[in-house]
Amino acid sequence: MRQVFVDTGCVGRLAEKLKTESSEDEMIVARILFLTTYNTDLSFKTLITEHSLGENINYQITRHAKQLPKSGKKTLAGTDESAFTEVLKLLFNVGKLNPDLADAFTQSTLYMLKTISRLDIPPQPLDGLIGHLINALSVLDLTDKPGKFESSPFFPKFNQNCNVDKLINVLDAAVRYYQTDQLETRIVLLIQLLITIYEQAPEGPRKYMEWLLLPEDQDRSAPIGRSDTLSSKLLSLTTTPSVHLKTAISELMFVLSGKSPEKLTKNIGYGFASGLLASRGIQISQGSGEAFASNQSDTNPAFNPITGQRWDAEPQDTGPAMTQEEKEREAERLFVLFERARANGFIAENPVAQAVREGRFEELPDDADSDLD
Repeated sequence: MRQVFVDTGCVGRLAEKLKTESSEDEMIVARILFLTTYNTDLSFKTLITEHSLGENINYQITRHAKQLPKSGKKTLAGTDESAFTEVLKLLFNVGKLNPDLADAFTQSTLYMLKTISRLDIPPQPLDGLIGHLINALSVLDLTDKPGKFESSPFFPKFNQNCNVDKLINVLDAAVRYYQTDQLETRIVLLIQLLITIYEQAPEGPRKYMEWLLLPEDQDRSAPIGRSDTLSSKLLSLTTTPSVHLKTAISELMFVLSGKSPEKLTKNIGYGFASGLLASRGIQISQGSGEAFASNQSDTNPAFNPITGQRWDAEPQDTGPAMTQEEKEREAERLFVLFERARANGFIAENPVAQAVREGRFEELPDDADSDLD
């Protein structure tokens, strides 16, 4: 039936009728055009070049963005929201199925971001209009090429952080609301959008994104990944079976760390970093392990290189003192672990071997216990 409709030759006139002030008409027209994106031979290039489809989609996105003032109501009327949703779904399909046509919608980038920044985050953060806006943005080429934008739509002069702040708040709300098996189809595009924004961000917004998305001191009161912060929740999701979700979070953390394995290890701990880097086919160098040997700043405490937890926050052993035999077994176990860490490039030298070489190792006689009594 869809192809039969396309064969009537009416689709061009329908695309022209998308430019309307009536949200009811807009909703119907956009829905019909959306249905023609499947299983037809319709040329959307012709609709864009000869029937103003791109221009009319941009018109409706701008119109709806202006329905949300800077202050006042933070939601659209039901009919307006439904019509806007249909237009965004149409844009997504046209751009996804015809990547070479996506530039026809570039001028709407600013208005889509404005809409996201002004909308309230709903209880189901990505099931409504915000989710469709992020989907639509995902099919556009958002790289800031010379002459593409008059000024960056991501970092407005009045507040360079407003867009990234809202998008990260949406991500935080989504991670807290949805079940793990629901997240892959919902937040991967949002994470990819944040990566795109970060890679072209000036220093201020970059630092702001790092502050919001990377573990902070408060995360390090426990092993990283166990606190209630967004960074910990994201890192804990890298242990799920979801390949696309793990890949997206891995890429985000890697980019936020300047694409440096050493800095990534310092930011999130060897435990998480080793898995994320292995998934990218990157081997951790010796310098990565040594990155944790020093503090992040003059005032920060040292961190456990494996868990990322502060040394002074780790639980203290309050049990009975070990016997000499238990100490020897523990020493042997630690020696083996140090050897594995050295073999994997995490440390440059086994600390025990280093102590022997430097003359700081003393082997006690078998009757050492009796001598101490």
